[in-house]
Order: sequence, then C-alpha cells, then structure tokens
Amino acid sequence: MLQRPKERCPEVILITGAIGGVGRTAVHVAKQHGAHVIAGVRSSQRAEAERLGVDRVIALDDVKEVGNLPELDATAKMVGHQTIDQLLPHIRKNGVLATVLGAPPSAAGRDLRVVTIWAHPDSARLEELGREVARGLFSIPISRRFKLSQIGEAQQLAENGGIGKIVLTL
Repeated sequence: MLQRPKERCPEVILITGAIGGVGRTAVHVAKQHGAHVIAGVRSSQRAEAERLGVDRVIALDDVKEVGNLPELDATAKMVGHQTIDQLLPHIRKNGVLATVLGAPPSAAGRDLRVVTIWAHPDSARLEELGREVARGLFSIPISRRFKLSQIGEAQQLAENGGIGKIVLTL
C-alpha cells in the first residue's frame, strides 16, 4: 500500500497490530507519507504503542474505543480477522482495507477497496529501512537471541507464536 515517501498517503489510517514487526514498519512508512496514524492494539499494549510516535492509540479489545473511531481513509490490517467486523463500518466510502490475510468475508458487498499485501523482494527498500533503523528512526524489538546450534529450540518457539522476533547468531 505504501512504498516510498514521495507517494501521497491516505489522510487517516488505522494500523492494527502496530507493535509487531510488520505493523511497526507500516507505522514508520505511513508517518513518512504524512498520514495521521492510529495504532490499533490490545489494551495491554497501549503504553508500547504510544512510544511509536503515532497520532492516536486505540484498544481494539475495547468496544467503546472502536466505536468512537473517526472515519478512516484506510485500514492496514496486520492481524487476524476477529476485529475486522468492528472496523469495516469506519472505513469511508471508497476507502481502502489493506490486509496481509486476504479479503475477509465481511468485506464483501461493502463500498471499499480490499488490497491484499504480499511480500516482494526489494533489496533497495530493505537497505533503506535498515539505514533508518540504524539511525534510530524506528525499531523492531528482538525478543530472543539463539545460537545457530539452538535452531531447533528457536524454531519450536517461533511455531508456538506470540514471542516476537527471534535472531540466530553464529
């Protein structure tokens, strides 16, 4: 949805899963584009999300907060379909639902555009993002580090989910 800062971004964008690796990157890029960014996270993640430099944080597990969302130009959905039914009514007519999970059934028949986000190799953009991380412009926290000899344990932990980013070292 967002590639480079020279492209114009929707004015108001909600990024769900904003504290994850993909979500943090989406927040960073959207802010570069000049968007008003709302981070959608769990209530327990609010403090961490507020450190991302977003314009607003909402708890997706708080029905009242979700109900008070403004009209959204776009929603970037980085997590499961369970919250999307609550968010769809807030996306403006002809707005965008960008998702890494494909179109949810509840989007059918709505006056919005569903954009499926696919990873694609772009070494230049990855290098650019790496430089931005090195300059401290954003970060993707590493939850655990393992020696290469511990790859089995690291794989098991990753498969169980909910751990965050894992780094293997030599």
